[in-house]
Amino acid sequence: MTKWIYPDFEFKPERPLFLCVISNTDTGKIPGISAAGTSPALTDYTPGADAELVETNRIITMPELPEAPGGSPTPAIVTKAALNLTGIPSMFVASGLRKKPAVPYVELGGSAGSDIRLQSAVPEARALYEKASLLGKKLARLSDCVFIGESIAGGTTTAMAVLRALGYNGNVSSSFCSNPLDLKIRVVEEAMRRAGAEAGKLRKDPLRAMAELGDPMMPAALGLLRGLKGTKVVLAGGTQMAAVLALAEALEIEGDISIATTKYIVEDKSAHFREIVEEIGRPYYYVDPGLEMSRIPPVQIYAQGYVKEGVGMGGASLLAGLFGVPREKLVEETDRVLMTVELP
Repeated sequence: MTKWIYPDFEFKPERPLFLCVISNTDTGKIPGISAAGTSPALTDYTPGADAELVETNRIITMPELPEAPGGSPTPAIVTKAALNLTGIPSMFVASGLRKKPAVPYVELGGSAGSDIRLQSAVPEARALYEKASLLGKKLARLSDCVFIGESIAGGTTTAMAVLRALGYNGNVSSSFCSNPLDLKIRVVEEAMRRAGAEAGKLRKDPLRAMAELGDPMMPAALGLLRGLKGTKVVLAGGTQMAAVLALAEALEIEGDISIATTKYIVEDKSAHFREIVEEIGRPYYYVDPGLEMSRIPPVQIYAQGYVKEGVGMGGASLLAGLFGVPREKLVEETDRVLMTVELP
């Protein structure tokens, strides 16, 4: 079998669970920031539609398939394919989500994140963190390994702001093929001035960094991490989850915590996933899903740097590999999911 998980993931869980936090931030509506939706107005619908696709293979509440402006479909198709092939259960957790999905999910409440340039991003960060911690404690009794993904348009920009506030200088990735780093840096600088937060000055106050500059996905993922102490946890995502990892380190959350993403993130020369995670000091894994083998051109171009990650795609693919799914089979099932998804 072709090797496509690096390095080897030594643990095969007996009761794995795939979680995905779905949230909104108005930072994602800044023109040119996010490719998670064909227009800024549709980014509110994207996370709920991702949940619907993974849970039912249908899009119910969004008028179209979530896709980037270039035509690449949501990475939820890969996550759905991996979960189909393994039978691993999934659960979606809403935190600051405006447009609710038409499938069962766990509701943490909270408002959508604000535009970080204009006001505090997540005033309810501590409350969301505490609620998610309670949920994590419950889930710890049900699973020996939890993978936590995310779907939030604009989340790489809030991730960059939080990383800067904590003292990490690396760049974040983008769902665009050409990373709009200049725009992201301008937004982050404006937000930090608004919050009175200099680079590195909030390392000892991570909750304030998240409340001022983050998004509602972050306190949810962090609370889950804290509650799941004693259970192996893999953050399934790219530089957004690297920011969660940095916050967890600052909050001194202990446990068996690692991060898994795609080859497309690790090889993104515009970003610094590997450097950020190595500075934090946690293990990381990455998968090569082989999407260039797809029969569908908008899926093939993932391998050229479009989309790259999201909806826990890297972690779900890693799970598929752990459970003996050949990479070719994952690509074949991804194509099948995309061709059979029901639209409104």
